[in-house]
Amino acid sequence: MAKVTIIIPVYNSEKYIGKCLDSILKQTYKDFEILVINDGSKDNSKNIIDEYVQKYPKVIKAIHQENMGVSKTRNKAIKLVNTKYIMFMDNDDFIDEDYIEVLINNAQQQDQDIVISGYRRPNQDGKILKQMKLQNEQWSKMMVLAPWAKIYKKDYIIENNIEFLDNNIGEDVYFNLQAMLLSDKIKIIDYIGYNWFFNTASVSNTVQKDIRNIKVFKLLNECYKVLQQKNLLEKNYEIIEMHFIRYIIWFLSFSTKKIKYSIISEEYDKLFNWLKERFPHYKKNKLIGIFKPKGEILSIRLLYFIFMSAHKLKLGKILVYLYSKI
Repeated sequence: MAKVTIIIPVYNSEKYIGKCLDSILKQTYKDFEILVINDGSKDNSKNIIDEYVQKYPKVIKAIHQENMGVSKTRNKAIKLVNTKYIMFMDNDDFIDEDYIEVLINNAQQQDQDIVISGYRRPNQDGKILKQMKLQNEQWSKMMVLAPWAKIYKKDYIIENNIEFLDNNIGEDVYFNLQAMLLSDKIKIIDYIGYNWFFNTASVSNTVQKDIRNIKVFKLLNECYKVLQQKNLLEKNYEIIEMHFIRYIIWFLSFSTKKIKYSIISEEYDKLFNWLKERFPHYKKNKLIGIFKPKGEILSIRLLYFIFMSAHKLKLGKILVYLYSKI
């Protein structure tokens, strides 16, 4: 039996799935299997996957299903694997040759529940648009809440009933908020081996950019509710409060491009009213500052500090509107 399973949901990825699978097959670490779930692709993805399965039947397992969405697909996959560890990849991403080896070796040291690494952001021309190497700080666990660039102990996920949320935004935020706060056995390493491909046609770069298409309050409410249910709020109050502040600011900057001021104003009020109802003193959060939180990128710290300063002066809406025009 293999020691780690790499879970890859696939939807219309005929251009990229081959490169994704090739990068796994070239790994220096060999004790793995790949579970590819074709989630109702309408292009040639199914045939490409079947060709790989035929060529590597001992390594690659495939499931073809009607479209369920990425969250239900990942949740299904977690329950199907029998290995000690699981990893996730998006179908258009790829990994460095030592990626699995580095992460699993770190996971096995002191029997970690999760190991978190950094990532780089290449585009179709091979240019690196962004690179993030994480520092060993408490806040670093909250900086990248995607499921990739990490390795998880499967029993930890199953025993704590950690699942992805079926929603059109933040399904992985819901998953990792729980995963990062339910254990102290989490290791952060200053390694980059995951390549998060900048695909201009992906859902996160298209549909989610219009605030009117996004079920953000479902995400916020479900995240808050599950943190309450699992008694995580009190112990991690300041970090969780900062997470929601950070997420709302990011969401406003991400989803308001070319949107009228009246719509921005209405959504802005709804979001910050939601925040105030649950975190009445959020404006005094001690992690907001030019030099805080430790581990965060300086430009990001400055962004949130400037935004919250504008928000306190009731200039936040104007700032969002001006940014939406860029």
